[in-house]
Amino acid sequence: MASSERVSIAITLSPTQVDEVVRAAARARAPSLSTLIADTLGAPPAGEHEPRRSRTAPPADSADPRLSRSLLRGLSLLTCLGSDGTARGIVELARDAGMSPSTAHRYASTLVELGLLERCPKNRKYRLPVP
Repeated sequence: MASSERVSIAITLSPTQVDEVVRAAARARAPSLSTLIADTLGAPPAGEHEPRRSRTAPPADSADPRLSRSLLRGLSLLTCLGSDGTARGIVELARDAGMSPSTAHRYASTLVELGLLERCPKNRKYRLPVP
């Protein structure tokens, strides 16, 4: 074969393999949920500590106006829970999410109704649903 000849190579992927490639590519480009929430709300990502912001503090300069701050605040409760099934109280969740306990309770109640969060009947703490 001459060095100027091009060789065509074809790879056939199943629909499942194509789906996996697309999902992997999307994960590589998209920020994590906790990063997106922190950037929009001007708070540190989960696990990082910063003094609690005032409720009247203006939104972060980098906040995307197309995003719902309320939805992101509600979802921020989910990022405060580990996937290990550990239950946490509402005051602890509120502190970590940077919101009042009453606001955290309202968001948590909504997430429970949607099935995205569970409330343990014994200790009344919240956890991610067990699959």
